[in-house]
Amino acid sequence: MKIRPLGVFLIAIFFVLATLILIGVGTALTVPGTPLDVIWMLRPDRRALLMPHREWLGPFFLALSLAMAAASLGCFSHRKWGWWLAVSIFAANGLGDAAQLLMGHVLEGLVGIAAAGAILFYLARPKVRGAFR
Repeated sequence: MKIRPLGVFLIAIFFVLATLILIGVGTALTVPGTPLDVIWMLRPDRRALLMPHREWLGPFFLALSLAMAAASLGCFSHRKWGWWLAVSIFAANGLGDAAQLLMGHVLEGLVGIAAAGAILFYLARPKVRGAFR
């Protein structure tokens, strides 16, 4: 019986949560004025930033939720494609955080880069990578 690392399970849970958040935000952008607008209470500044671009951001977030759901499934089932998808998502996230640095959001960028880097380092460990088949 192969050992299934706890960290992979936690990453899969993270992808489930990301899926739910993306569905909520994507739907709130696509169909404003619904009870889902409560999501903006968490970050009202993001509503003002995102709403002018809702025609394309709403569908984009909904499509991105499919990628997150697939990554979750791939991590839960320890499939090799799930490992590659998780690595790709966290690498892209790290690049996005690097862009935050260029926009002057130093703390946010550094924390994001550190988190993405730590997860990528974890996923690259031979025992963890070997848990995917």
